[in-house]
Amino acid sequence: MRPNGPDRPFSERLAQPGPYGIELQAGKDYWFCSCGKSQSQPFCDGSHKGSGLAPIKFNVNETKKYWLCGCKVSSNRPFCDGTHSKEAGVRKYNEFLLKKNNELKAQVERAEHRSKLLSLAVVGAAVVGIGALVYQRLSA
Repeated sequence: MRPNGPDRPFSERLAQPGPYGIELQAGKDYWFCSCGKSQSQPFCDGSHKGSGLAPIKFNVNETKKYWLCGCKVSSNRPFCDGTHSKEAGVRKYNEFLLKKNNELKAQVERAEHRSKLLSLAVVGAAVVGIGALVYQRLSA
């Protein structure tokens, strides 16, 4: 069953750069994550709430391994059509990597800032300690 096509809105979030190889059971209903936020990829866990996107309900006629879209750009969602290896998919993957890189850079900057603050605190404590020793010796 082909549940949708290009008329469904696409997620701006990449779940993974390639497809998910999943064994699906004939006749069973599945809910494909279309937002990319689900922790149960490629299936929906409700994380889309408030995103304006909705999961895609689908089923298959044959029990076998299927390749479900991970880039969320396939025009045959929930099934992979190879878009992840074409310009749109590669662009989306590059945007995903750039975003993750920026998040990591921000984490590193915060860690470096905390490290500098800790160093200043240690130096400050040492100065106070030395000052106290000098004061005790001068007072004695």
